[in-house]
Amino acid sequence: MDNVIAERVANVTLTKSQRKIADYFILNPEEVGLSSSMEIANRIGVSDSSITRFARAIGYEGFLDLKNDLYNNMARAATGSINSLSMTERFNANQARFGGQESIEVFEQVTRRAMEVTIRQNADGQIDRVVSSILAAKHRYVYGCRGTGGVVYQCSWLWRFLLDHVIAVSNEGPGGIGLLQDASSEDCALLFSVARLYKTDLDAAQLIHSRGAKLCLVTSSFTSPLAPLADEVILVETAHMSFFNSMIAMHFLTEYMTYLISQRKGDVYREKARERDEYTEFLRMDK
Repeated sequence: MDNVIAERVANVTLTKSQRKIADYFILNPEEVGLSSSMEIANRIGVSDSSITRFARAIGYEGFLDLKNDLYNNMARAATGSINSLSMTERFNANQARFGGQESIEVFEQVTRRAMEVTIRQNADGQIDRVVSSILAAKHRYVYGCRGTGGVVYQCSWLWRFLLDHVIAVSNEGPGGIGLLQDASSEDCALLFSVARLYKTDLDAAQLIHSRGAKLCLVTSSFTSPLAPLADEVILVETAHMSFFNSMIAMHFLTEYMTYLISQRKGDVYREKARERDEYTEFLRMDK
């Protein structure tokens, strides 16, 4: 994807501080697109006014104008991204890109990059805010269909060791809608939806939003049509070497969130685990 900030920076002379801002904007376009100028300034270590002056120095009226241009450019790129292709088209594109590469080292590099990009493109405190919303909720819905169903199963299974009222929703038909109809303003939903995007995910997000529940979206692009409905958006990298979206970054994310919850709910876990052990002891083969 062409980076509009890099193109503009190449044609102007910047101060040392502005060069620092430019480097950050070029490396973190999706994060810039999701953040306020104050949030960006705090991360870079400059003033809010420095962000505005930088935007004007490269030809924008201000930060909002820059942000809109960046968003539109990324939206255009997203419509033609590899994640939006059919599975056959994606397989052929990846075959052309990686040349049939079968090295486990290359596979490991692609996998590691997915986790690194996921960490880098989310704002400081973003994941912690989602965890706080989950902890504060009365009921916790974990929604994801098709390829994300495995992530939903593992995440909700682990959270039940730590939290009450964890509801897994991986049925995009009447069963799933029936569960979401019970959501209220006291609840929180963690919803997974990555390209290729499906209307059923949008329907689920709209239903959760209409119930007043907190909606935390995990998606592969901030240009997702579900993003405007969400209270929090976490971006994950799903690009891979074959025909499918990689779920590794999503598992990485949910396992980290589970770790954070366990740190705050350790006593609850110990009690729930003790009781489970009592009821499941007879199932173990090593006894």
